[in-house]
Amino acid sequence: MSAPKLRYASYSELPEIAHVMALAFFDDNLFGDIVHPHRNQFPNDVDLYWLRRARVNFWDYRWRWVVAVDRDKNGKEVIVGIAQWERLGDGGKKMECWWFDPRNLLKPLSCTAMGLHTLIWPNRASDPIDEDIVERAYPCFGDVWSGERAESWYLEYLALHPDFQGKGLGRMLVKWGLDRAEEEGICASVASTRGKDRFYQKVGFEEQYGNAGEGEGNPLAKVETGNMFWKMPKLSGQMTVGTAQTATDNSSQVPKGSTGA
Repeated sequence: MSAPKLRYASYSELPEIAHVMALAFFDDNLFGDIVHPHRNQFPNDVDLYWLRRARVNFWDYRWRWVVAVDRDKNGKEVIVGIAQWERLGDGGKKMECWWFDPRNLLKPLSCTAMGLHTLIWPNRASDPIDEDIVERAYPCFGDVWSGERAESWYLEYLALHPDFQGKGLGRMLVKWGLDRAEEEGICASVASTRGKDRFYQKVGFEEQYGNAGEGEGNPLAKVETGNMFWKMPKLSGQMTVGTAQTATDNSSQVPKGSTGA
């Protein structure tokens, strides 16, 4: 196999990305035990959870979908890791389309389509009550991104195919966002999953502040997960909105620092 590299994902690759995420989070206490309690009976249905969200969020131009790719034994390029980075704050707003841009219709149309998709192909592995638990939690702890932390590159999800873990790919995918944050002089942030605190500290998130289970009425309050980790700017108090990429760059530009193990 050749050395893995990073690049931006395309829309057509979302089913492959969803499968990698389903495998990576299959035994997670939140996305596995709580969201998908019937996953052992319907393992293939777990892909639907990740695919539907991906098909909607792909059209949010504040997001960057960075994949790690490698070659299998037949020489075919395969996706082995995914990092979903979101630019929060005023810098993120600058990455959005103008209000009259027809591409603004893609996200609401995709949301409607995925709603119909759910009616036709229900996710039998999930608990219908808790399938949206993560979405319901964000308004409860979202104030953590305020003040000096308002401008941030947020690592929404990091997932590696189980067969490719322990090869430095997670560090590569994290570094992409840390580099963007450093270039702009802003924060990088992540909400850790169970057992991953040490990993995020080792790869550059130096400060622990906040938890995804905080806030009144938070449905994640009793979930063993969610410590927030931060990489703060080198010059504290001198953060700037920075220079953000435009919406047209979402899948065409090659990420910097894109090779390595």
